[in-house]
Amino acid sequence: MVFFVTSMSKDIELFYIYAGNEKTMKEKDLEVDCPWQQVVLYAEKDDGTYGPMQTGSYMAGTNISEHFRVTENLSRSLTEQLKAGTISPVYYFMMVEGLNADELAGRTGISKRRVKKHLTPAGFSKMKIASLKKYADVLNIPVANMFQIIYTVQNRDWDMGYQGEIDKSKTGSITQKKTGNPLIIETEVIINK
Repeated sequence: MVFFVTSMSKDIELFYIYAGNEKTMKEKDLEVDCPWQQVVLYAEKDDGTYGPMQTGSYMAGTNISEHFRVTENLSRSLTEQLKAGTISPVYYFMMVEGLNADELAGRTGISKRRVKKHLTPAGFSKMKIASLKKYADVLNIPVANMFQIIYTVQNRDWDMGYQGEIDKSKTGSITQKKTGNPLIIETEVIINK
């Protein structure tokens, strides 16, 4: 038996539920913790009847978690390469935005050949300010961010929709230090305890 499952958002997912044998899906087997993507499934209830249940989407929960894991690993790897001077800031931001050289060339109006040069540290160091501004505009970042890696405070106060009390008595400072790349500095926000 096949049941179609309509999610509470625009997406539609399919789940195959085999009724009438030991492979019947029970409500407890279908519970998924994914509050941002809910679906309605038909499952066997404790009393043996079938009916709808609302739960999180297995596909969304799994895929989004995997996406965040892959994105975090890519960001960490790119940051280390940028600090070591093996890639340029243009390459870093291009990869973070999920673009390729052809797309970046099309959006900036800079030739593909020149964009490919700017992806290297040597080509980046010879870039004109006008080109740098075009990249910054397309990548939606200030030009200054092409020359620094910024680390922000990572705590609940920065979460979207955070409703708790923020301790305003704490002071903070900003530190900067050199990296292995002569064009890049690390900027860090530090909250004093």
